Amino acid sequence: MGAFQSKYPGLTEDLLEEYTLLTYLNKGQILYLMKKFHSINPEKISMDYNYRVQKQDIIAKFEVLRNNPFQDRLFRVFSSQQDGCFSFEDLLDLCSAMSPDCPAEVKAAWAFRIFDIDEDNQITPKDICNILDRITWDPNNRTNFLTHAEKMKIADTILEKVNLDKSGSVGLAEFRLMITRIPEFTSSFYFRL
Repeated sequence: MGAFQSKYPGLTEDLLEEYTLLTYLNKGQILYLMKKFHSINPEKISMDYNYRVQKQDIIAKFEVLRNNPFQDRLFRVFSSQQDGCFSFEDLLDLCSAMSPDCPAEVKAAWAFRIFDIDEDNQITPKDICNILDRITWDPNNRTNFLTHAEKMKIADTILEKVNLDKSGSVGLAEFRLMITRIPEFTSSFYFRL
């Protein structure tokens, strides 16, 4: 191992190596993320490597999250304390899941948690309607929306196709089986650092 000098207290060569083994990110990507994360509040992050940064500060620094219709769910699912804040490791988990190198099965498990809006370990018609609202809502055109009947028809059609056990909802195993067969899934469940 060569000499490693980190300008970020707490990020040792061993920890950087561990992050590359535990995530789908390389050292350069991890250092880039640390540089951006550290720049949010250098004094506090230098004093406390596990410092948790507020949601609005993360969004300000990582523009890719700004207009995401699932922004609240991303912070809920990836925040280890479920407090709306991110530690550096929470940010690594999010960016690793959104990496193009992350396997479809792993992405599917994260996507399931994001789309399970009511957190009952099932994607139900209510979750599907909520998802449809998030991806079709246009605040600039309030007349362009799906009616409840249209959303329920879409939810019923989806469940008819993917609900293998006919329970009326989709569990993680069914979701993984279905979503990993969609060729566009990995390229759409992704963002560039």
